[in-house]
Amino acid sequence: MNVPPVPPNLAKAADWSWRLLAVGAALAAVIALLWYLQVIVLPMMVALTIAPALTPIAERLRSLRLERPAAAIALLAGLALVAGLIAIVATSVIRQWEELRDSVSLAVDEITTRLEAEPFNLSFDRTEDLRSSLGDSWQEASGYAASGVQAGIGLITGLVLAIAILYFVLRDGARLWAWILTLFSPGTRPAIDRAGRRAWDVLGGFVRGTALIAAIDASLIGLGLWILGVPLAFALAVLVFMGAFVPFVGAFVSGLVAALVAFADGGWELGLATLVLVVAVQFIEGNFLQPIIQSRT
Repeated sequence: MNVPPVPPNLAKAADWSWRLLAVGAALAAVIALLWYLQVIVLPMMVALTIAPALTPIAERLRSLRLERPAAAIALLAGLALVAGLIAIVATSVIRQWEELRDSVSLAVDEITTRLEAEPFNLSFDRTEDLRSSLGDSWQEASGYAASGVQAGIGLITGLVLAIAILYFVLRDGARLWAWILTLFSPGTRPAIDRAGRRAWDVLGGFVRGTALIAAIDASLIGLGLWILGVPLAFALAVLVFMGAFVPFVGAFVSGLVAALVAFADGGWELGLATLVLVVAVQFIEGNFLQPIIQSRT
């Protein structure tokens, strides 16, 4: 019995299907391994993302004949900047905490009153709801205490590891890259060296461009919040600046926090005005400023 030959196109599709399945399985295995080692992988990614922004500082210090302390000084400068921004936010919130707490309480009462009136006609027993919420919250807090402690330890461990990796990249990055090049054949080293250095420059430009965009966002939103009379305007501007470095959701979340603070202090009108301000600034930034700045940096 003669078996009809397999059509060439079907045979070629079958060959490619097996190759794609093998590549997909390999990628899944790599991703699973990286996820299992995330306590090491994530700090390494953070350090390698920040390092291009601090490398020019270290190189400038080396040009001033400060070879040995260059990496440490650049690292301390970056840590001082982040710590200063966090301190500004924390100090402003603590200084205006009582005012903000009273505003939030009034806002909650206003929302409850509106929901109890027409057309919602909802009924709230505030005392019982508060007791029930506190009881449920205490049970959940006690249940998640162990996992919270574990997450905190993991966060501290990752932070320390990221700082250590960042220091060694700033200090020995050039020698590390030279050693990586020795793993490839001599014929491919020049092309790989050019590609690696170009990628490093592009990553550094991306970080610097993001910092410039974040500064513009923070300045415009902070100025608008100050004109509107929103409390914690400066602290919220710093929060917007820090949130801009978180991809996709950072700018939205920090802007939402500003709108909530405005709503708690001044009601619906101020909250809506703040929301319009944040959306307008981010629209201009995302559609006009970011393409121009990132294309140049």
